[in-house]
Amino acid sequence: MTGASLKYLTKEGFRNVWTNRMMSLASICVLMSCLVLVGSATMIFLNIDSLLARIEEENVVMVYLDDNATEAEVAAMEDTIRAIDNIKDVEFVSKVTAWEEQLSTMGEAEREFFTDVSTEIPLPDAYKVTVDNLDNFGGTVEDLKELDHVDIIRENRDLAQRLVAIRHGISVIAIVIIAVLFLISLFIISNTIRLTVYSRRLEISIMKSVGATNSFVRFPFVIEGMILGILSGTIGFGLVWGIYELAITQFSDLLASINLTAITFTDYALMMLGAFILIGVICGVGGSLVTMSKYLNREGSEISNV
Repeated sequence: MTGASLKYLTKEGFRNVWTNRMMSLASICVLMSCLVLVGSATMIFLNIDSLLARIEEENVVMVYLDDNATEAEVAAMEDTIRAIDNIKDVEFVSKVTAWEEQLSTMGEAEREFFTDVSTEIPLPDAYKVTVDNLDNFGGTVEDLKELDHVDIIRENRDLAQRLVAIRHGISVIAIVIIAVLFLISLFIISNTIRLTVYSRRLEISIMKSVGATNSFVRFPFVIEGMILGILSGTIGFGLVWGIYELAITQFSDLLASINLTAITFTDYALMMLGAFILIGVICGVGGSLVTMSKYLNREGSEISNV
């Protein structure tokens, strides 16, 4: 295909968009709506994922050490714990610090009672261990239990399992929503291209009669689908951004009251814009190719019989 032909066919693609502007507008609106739903669902998922990540960081394992362990053995435990797989962070909590914090939560009478009864601290030294991946939470706890000088381990395995189940459930729902909306968009674009092909069936028949290749006939429709996809992706991205910022502004007081912070849209803006344009182009070009293939592969069909 020469440069002149490529230029001509590209112009034809743009002309098709304008000639069939009502259907093009309908396709852009439908695909844009699908992308807005996908983007909104994605931002909700990212916020929930961020919330779960914060909860996971608080879902720590407290490893209480044996009172008979020496200071050297207690100090060496940190490196031993860090050597275990799936450990994100290890923090030493001395019994002195823990006891002082405990006393600070008591009333004055209770505090005086406990300090007068005994000068010994009734708490052991401990390590606050943060698990990296909750999927392997149970195995990590079992590894910690096997260490020397470990007296008691306090953990919340039920919460960890629930968090994992919630995360997996949200991921499945997000994938299903995106897949359904993608198929709907592909269907709409295909119908738009089909109407364009039908309105130009005589022109296509003449082009085929004079020896035009399938690629030559198909190219303007591919350009048309690409244009529709890019416009839909760009406009959809702008709408998602505006809707998200509006929602954050409206619910800012509610989020602050429950001590939650929404993620910043700009952190994901470039990635979402690229994904929207890519999805739009795939839907547009895919719809064009599917529709044109059905027409161009029919020998003696409605195209050649016009």
